[in-house]
Amino acid sequence: MYSPKIVGASNTRIIVLSDLHNREFGPGNTELIKQIDILEPDLIVMAGDMVNADDENLDILLNLCEDLLGIAPVYFSPGNHESYLMYEKGILLEETLSEKGIHVLVNRAEEVVIGRTPFLIGSLTTSPEGYHEYGVDFIKEFEQSREFKLLISHYPSLYYEALADTEIDLGICGHYHGGVVRLPVIGGLYHGDTGFFPKYSCGMYRLPKSTVFVSRGMGDHSGYPRVNNRPELAVIDINGRQETDLP
Repeated sequence: MYSPKIVGASNTRIIVLSDLHNREFGPGNTELIKQIDILEPDLIVMAGDMVNADDENLDILLNLCEDLLGIAPVYFSPGNHESYLMYEKGILLEETLSEKGIHVLVNRAEEVVIGRTPFLIGSLTTSPEGYHEYGVDFIKEFEQSREFKLLISHYPSLYYEALADTEIDLGICGHYHGGVVRLPVIGGLYHGDTGFFPKYSCGMYRLPKSTVFVSRGMGDHSGYPRVNNRPELAVIDINGRQETDLP
C-alpha cells in the first residue's frame, strides 16, 4: 500500500499473525519462524486469538514470541480468546508477555519510529458491543495524531459498526478465519458472529478515511474444517512513493 507518511525510499514491511489458536508449523513453530526471518520484517503484529480460551497452556505462544523478538519488534493485541483467559480465568498473559519484551496493547497506543517514519501503533480490544464504553475516548485521541496510525483490532465488525468514518492509516484485524470456507468470487462463507457471508472476511478494504486489512488467520477453533482457505502469513509493504514517482 502507499502512504505519503512513509519517510524515505524503502518500504516498511509488516508481518501479520492472527488466530493461530495454538497451532504449530513445524516443531516449536520452526517453519513459521524461518519464513518470517526470510521476509525480514520491520514490525510483527499479532492480531489476537493466538491461544485458545479452553487451554491455559501458553507455552506455544510464549516460545514463538521469544523467537520472533530476535527478528523484529512484536506488537500484540488480545482477541476474544486471550481476553477470556485474562479477565475470566485470571491468567496474567499481558504481564507475562510484557516481561518478555512484547508490546501488549490494550485500548492504548505507543509511539515508535520505524526506519525514519514516526508510527502510532494502537490496539482497540473491545468488541463492537463494548465500543461506546471502552473505545470512544481512546479512538478520539488516537485519531488526532499526524503520525502513521496503525490500529490493531481483532474484530473486523468494528469498522462497519463504529469506525467506518475514522481516520486510520491502516487497521489490522482477524477473527473471521477468512469465512472458514472460501467460495470462488463470493469469498468467505460463514462465521459464528455474523452468520453467512461476513462483510469483511479477508484481504484489504478501502474505507472513506482508512484502509483495513483482515487476516484469514493461521489456525482453527471453530470445529469446522478450512476449505479453500489456507493459513495465511500476511505481509504488508507500505511504500512512501507512488508508482509514478519510481524511476
